[in-house]
Amino acid sequence: MDNNLNKSIYSYALEFNDEDVITFYDAAKVLLKGLDCIVCRESAADIQGYSNGGFRHQIYVYSEKDFSLPYVKCFIVKNLDKIPFIDFDGVKVSPINNAIIDMLSSNDTDTQVLYETFADYYWENNESYKGLVIPKKLKKKAEHYMEEGILFYE
Repeated sequence: MDNNLNKSIYSYALEFNDEDVITFYDAAKVLLKGLDCIVCRESAADIQGYSNGGFRHQIYVYSEKDFSLPYVKCFIVKNLDKIPFIDFDGVKVSPINNAIIDMLSSNDTDTQVLYETFADYYWENNESYKGLVIPKKLKKKAEHYMEEGILFYE
């Protein structure tokens, strides 16, 4: 396994499993197997179908330690047990509300993923953002993406 950060996660996953790696979720299942982590931020949106998965070099995860793998970007937390997650066939993933908050809180979020995520959330929830809980300090930033999300597929 080389440390070429120009490779996509799909390329890395194919080194472990040369079949059935079609989606971002497929690659995550292969690459995160056996790692104690929770997929977060853009990667969580990708796995849950709120963005297209794009050409990603790394999967973003919360973990208690850095795995030092070229295809995993670890955000270190003290206690992984305190981080909410949903289970996707053995892959722990931040719920979409948490992933959105994390993306809004970060200065290096892929804005295309934010636009897609808000748009898909809106359309998948009967043209509503009902159920999405945004902290007060992020409301203004979220409102921009909410407005754009409504128009995204028009």
